[in-house]
Amino acid sequence: MSPLLAAAAWMAERIKINHVSLETRDGRSMWIKRRRPFAAPVLFLANGFFRAVGSRVQALNRIEAWQHWEVNCFQQLHGEHYRAFADGPRGVGAEMMPGAPLSDPLDMARLTTRMAAAAGRELRRAHNWECVELGGRWSHGDPHAGNFLYDPSEDRARLIDFEVMHDRDLSADQRHADDLLTFLQDVIGRVHRDDWVPLAHAFLEGYDRPEIIPALRPQLFVPRGLPRLWWAVRTAYLPPAELANRLGTLRASLTLTSV
Repeated sequence: MSPLLAAAAWMAERIKINHVSLETRDGRSMWIKRRRPFAAPVLFLANGFFRAVGSRVQALNRIEAWQHWEVNCFQQLHGEHYRAFADGPRGVGAEMMPGAPLSDPLDMARLTTRMAAAAGRELRRAHNWECVELGGRWSHGDPHAGNFLYDPSEDRARLIDFEVMHDRDLSADQRHADDLLTFLQDVIGRVHRDDWVPLAHAFLEGYDRPEIIPALRPQLFVPRGLPRLWWAVRTAYLPPAELANRLGTLRASLTLTSV
């Protein structure tokens, strides 16, 4: 791998391109995200990295496009009860919603099948939105565990953080399968060997769209070459042999069940 791609991989995963703060506006708690001045070159490199590893998403580099996408996605998915807005020339604001990121229990080995199923239900709900920008049903592009807020009082997850967009030339089924894969990579890579299968199945059962499984199954293989790097990042650097074994287990279980 070239030094430029290695740097892009590191930046795509580690550098925070936004400054995030919790503020009070009109008596309501709001998360405010503002693009940092160095964001543009970082996003340029990140998009080059995504292309090099075969990822079919792009980070929204132009601030106005990012603001529009972030606000529109939030309003479409959550606008009945919460609001989002562009905040000045470099920021967006979104009303605080209940819950905590699913990455918290995942990191503490406390993610439950109930939480995973709620994430699946939320993704299915979101995928029903007919999105003009994508020319079909909407997709998130990066629905890892940290981009779901889980509220135990409602047993409900809510999607957040709309920083990237899938390529428009992908079909809705391809985009939806890619969204499923992103969450599954978290589960496969970061959960103990005895617990990951029930969590993966709970997520897919919550999603409850068996017609997407044929588009997902071919993606459940460890890629070769540069794409393997992105898989390593996404699966917390799980040893390749163990990763291949887990993917084989999941493929076999999807063949044998009606998930």
